[in-house]
Amino acid sequence: MKNPKKQNQHKLPQVYLREFGYDFKGQKKVSVLKVGEKFTRQKSIESFLSETNVFKIKSINPELENIFEELNGLLENEYLNFISDLDNNHSLSDKSYAVLLQLIPNLLCRTDEIRDLISYLLNSDAKINFLKIICIHRAQNIEDLIEKDFYKIMVVQSVNDNVINRALIFLMEHIFRRIAHYDIVILQSQEDKPWFTTDNPIIFENRMENFEIMLNESEIYFPLSPKYLIYLHHRESKDKVNELRQLEKNKIHLVNDKQNVNLQYKIMKNAIEYVIIEGEFKYTIGENIDDIK
Repeated sequence: MKNPKKQNQHKLPQVYLREFGYDFKGQKKVSVLKVGEKFTRQKSIESFLSETNVFKIKSINPELENIFEELNGLLENEYLNFISDLDNNHSLSDKSYAVLLQLIPNLLCRTDEIRDLISYLLNSDAKINFLKIICIHRAQNIEDLIEKDFYKIMVVQSVNDNVINRALIFLMEHIFRRIAHYDIVILQSQEDKPWFTTDNPIIFENRMENFEIMLNESEIYFPLSPKYLIYLHHRESKDKVNELRQLEKNKIHLVNDKQNVNLQYKIMKNAIEYVIIEGEFKYTIGENIDDIK
């Protein structure tokens, strides 16, 4: 059955987790450090960060019910192509570049952190303004937008997972339309110091002004794999403090010791609940974190 009524849906793609994971007696696992604990855990990739029907959308149109999860799958299917491009060609193909710019807002909008933020906004006085901002690209103007059924549904229905998932799709599109103008810089990890990742892998250093989401000064980081980390910035930003803005786009740059430490800290700090470490790793707080392999 293509779309069963009860579907195990992953907030982080299994294909992504497998890059950080390992084989154990025929099972794919990943090493994680839960925030606040003093030891690592070994999690099954098949069930880790998954939830039944978390991305389902109830609709009289059956084609909409699984549109979120189907989009997830289409983007995930391109993931290994990103890695292949970088390993073999040392840059992203035009297609990979374009798809990666779509995968980033997709992963961001699949996290519990953004889901909670959307729930908060939809339950606040900012609801109408927020919905107008993330949906306006689907209409000719505000007057046209308020007559659209997809907008009316989110406005009138009480806030639940169904409404949140609808809003997340529009937020995903809105963010993509902004970062489509961003440059991608590829940062390679140092030997024996692979990048960590987390249950919140998109580090979204957003700068806002009133209800303007993502000024040109906003920056994004994404540990694409243990070997590659993606840094996104707007080429017309007036903020030139970050030295990474000066690096050539769509090229691989090996990080130095200082950059490695700063970026690993940035990744770990972004975790909601779990830091994910490459391979089978047993760790207890008090050991040297620099020795993690």
